[in-house]
Formats: sequence, structure tokens, C-alpha cells
Amino acid sequence: MNKKQLLLLVLILSVVSFFSITVFANEIQLSITTGPMGGGFYPMGGGIAEYFSKTIPNLYVTAVSSGGVDENLNRLDRGEADMGLVSTGDAYIAFQGQEPYGHSYDQMRGMGILFGNWVEPYALKKSQIESYLDLKDKIVCAGSPGGSMHKIFFEICEFHGINPEEDFKKTVYLAADAAVQAIKMGQVDVVMEIAAIPTAGLTELSLTHDFQILKFAPGLRDKLVAENPKYLAMDIPAGTYKGIDETIETVGMAAMLVCNKDLSEELVYEMVKALYSEDGLNHMAAVHPAGKGISLENAAKWEPVPMHPGAKKFFQEQGLIR
Repeated sequence: MNKKQLLLLVLILSVVSFFSITVFANEIQLSITTGPMGGGFYPMGGGIAEYFSKTIPNLYVTAVSSGGVDENLNRLDRGEADMGLVSTGDAYIAFQGQEPYGHSYDQMRGMGILFGNWVEPYALKKSQIESYLDLKDKIVCAGSPGGSMHKIFFEICEFHGINPEEDFKKTVYLAADAAVQAIKMGQVDVVMEIAAIPTAGLTELSLTHDFQILKFAPGLRDKLVAENPKYLAMDIPAGTYKGIDETIETVGMAAMLVCNKDLSEELVYEMVKALYSEDGLNHMAAVHPAGKGISLENAAKWEPVPMHPGAKKFFQEQGLIR
């Protein structure tokens, strides 16, 4: 290779290197903490990550599984995740620093309401466990390790006069898919679940086993909602799962997308705009049945934590907030 060829090669490599460094410098890599496999947060978080990465130039979002809401809140608070899926009730309590949270989880900001999450603890029909009042001396899976659903479950049980520490035979914690296998094998009697409906694990269970969703004692659902505003009165329609032939009265919360407060206003604006666009909503509806419940109309309906300025700007443009 002569000197001219060598010089040309060096020049070409320099140009390629320059553009590579420039492109890399402009890339934004974020993570979103989701939920356990088998639950609703896991596929929904993955769908959001995929859509943002596909539609927003130079943005790459990685979805990371987790134990559930509590782990998501902790990751966001420690700066270990940029975005996360949480519930309105838990996010409100955590941001306020109320028990059981030891301090104010004030590093997160709201990006928008997503969909409803229904409380749906279940047991095999052959167990004859029909309501929360039937839980004494039972082996109970109270939720996923790192999640928050056990707190909701215990609160509802206590509202029925059931003390989980004294009245349960045993309490275990399993991820949603592992819990389904455990109840199939008779290792647990009841599994607590809070998720969008239809929940994948329960749909899969219904194909091989008859199960039922635990009912509230008469009048206690409405009493719980009246005394605890973090809960919403919600129904599981008949036919949601094979063998569930009547409407089940239960409670729930709304799922929401939150992010680290230090993300730029411009970036959050673009992400929220993409998610609640017609194409974004269609994408999420195809990812999981719960995605059909996401709407621009409800996106700013509740504000359990302060809204990120980027999200606020978008919702103001849409006339949803002042």
C-alpha cells in the first residue's frame, strides 16, 4: 500500500469513526421496570419499550422483569430504572412516605394512566374456597417476591376479620407463572393476583383446571372502598375466564407509567405523545388485551404523583388538564 492509499484509508476510517461516535453520542438508552412473567405488567412494559424504540429516533428502551410494584418503586427511587409500571394506590402512598414506605419516594413523576388492575385471588373449585372468609388454615401464595400485592391482600383479609399471620397455615411468595404451577400441583391452596384482565396465567389455568375467584363477604366490598379511597370498585365480567359464569365484584387500582423526574421535558413529551397516539394505542391493544383499556381520555384522569413537565405539556395541548 503506497502513501496515498494509506492516507485515504486513514481518512475514511476517521470519517467513519467520527460518525459512529456522533451517532452513539446521540443515542439515548433507557430501561423500564415491568413485572413478573405471567402477569400483565410484563408484556405491557415490553410493548411500551418496543414502541418507543421503534418510533422515537435514537431512543432505545430495554424492558426489565421484576417482582412487581414494590420492586419497581424501589428501582425508580434508587435510580436503577428510568421508567416503570406502578399502581395508582401504591404510588400515592410511596410518594407521600406513608407506611409501609420509610421515606418519600419522590424521585418519580407521572407519565399517564394506563389500564385497570383487578384484585383476583383464585383457588381451584375442588378446594371449596369461595371467599376471603374461607382462608383459615390454608396455604396461601400472597404474591410475587418484591411485589406489593401481598399488602393489598392482607388488608382485604383483615377487613374480613382474617389475620394472615395467625390464621394462614403458611404464606409463600411466588412469581405469577410459578404460582399457577404451584396451585396445579396442590402445593398452595390460594393464589393472590392483581393484574389486567384477562390475566394470562388464569386463562392458561382455566384450560386444564376449574377454578374460582374469591368473593367479598356481602357488603364488604363497598365498605372497603368507602373507607379506603385508594381502591376502586371494579367487576370481573362473567365469561372473562372459562368457567367463570357470573360477574365477580372486587376492587382494583389503575396502572400507570412513571419515570425518573430528571428525564428531559422534551424526551418525556415525545414518549407520552407516541404512547397516546392512535398508532401507539393500536400497538398496545395488540400487545395484550389490557392494552385495549388504555385511552387518551383517561390518561390524565388521576394524578397520584406529580406529573412530569413533559407529560403535563402534552396533556395540556390535548385539553385534558389546565
